[in-house]
Amino acid sequence: MQEFSLQGQLSTTGTRFFSVPEKNISKVTSIRFNNPAAYNLTLAKYDTRTKTLVNIYNLSLSAGDTVTDSYVYFLEANEYLVATSSVPGTTFILNGVTYQISA
Repeated sequence: MQEFSLQGQLSTTGTRFFSVPEKNISKVTSIRFNNPAAYNLTLAKYDTRTKTLVNIYNLSLSAGDTVTDSYVYFLEANEYLVATSSVPGTTFILNGVTYQISA
């Protein structure tokens, strides 16, 4: 088991949060987003079974709004989350854990 924490700023074209390595699974336990300006936020998950990007949510937020997402996202090998902000300056903090599994 390996815990991880990522932080930074979202791109307006989409920020991909790591791909789960082969023979691993990951559990994202929390994500927080904030922007001092009004913004639209989209979160999606790449699903390896369907080979598609599945929209989780799309939110329209006021200036200074903080989104605290405590829903747990389970990701299999080669899956990932992608977040997009409509304006620059949206910060994020993402926490989770990765587990190595046997083949």
